[in-house]
Amino acid sequence: MAEAALPDEADERAQRVLVTPEGVPLNLRLAMAGQRVSAFLLDLVVMVGSMILLTILLLIAAFSTGREFAVNFIAVLWLLGFFFIRNGYFILLELGPRAATVGKRAMGLRVVARNGGQLTADAVIARNLMRELEFFLPLSFLGIEAVESGVESAAWIFGALWAGFFLFFPLFNRDRMRIGDILAGTWVIHAPKRSLGIDLL
Repeated sequence: MAEAALPDEADERAQRVLVTPEGVPLNLRLAMAGQRVSAFLLDLVVMVGSMILLTILLLIAAFSTGREFAVNFIAVLWLLGFFFIRNGYFILLELGPRAATVGKRAMGLRVVARNGGQLTADAVIARNLMRELEFFLPLSFLGIEAVESGVESAAWIFGALWAGFFLFFPLFNRDRMRIGDILAGTWVIHAPKRSLGIDLL
């Protein structure tokens, strides 16, 4: 009996009331940790696919020119493309009318402002640029440390702790917020697309 009650209790803990500027209360349900992780993994698949396509196009361009300065220029374009894909992807899609990336839409999630107002560009940019510190920077740091010769274990441990702190931070606050959500004043909520009932004749 206790096991059957756990999902209901978890669901109640995820319920929030958001009051719009007009004073209308809306009942919302925060996204579960598993939903957010699944959405992020789906978004990573989309971004990796985009990077593979970009890499192929730039390699074709590099081989067609063959000049050293052109190859260096194309390498710079790849680095810029990687930066814009991993940041622009989240920012542009969350600024859209659905306020959700491909992964969030697949999981029935969206981003909302905690103050009940309209989700602003400042908030979307802030929450997504923080992902650089939360995920991509420690990931690249750990990757560099792992491939360099003479890796100092203390530096690697520091990088792992840094990455772990940001990775597990949403599990230790009641609203399941990333640092980016706290700074931007946002929630990620579960708002699946509702199917229409019986067609009216």
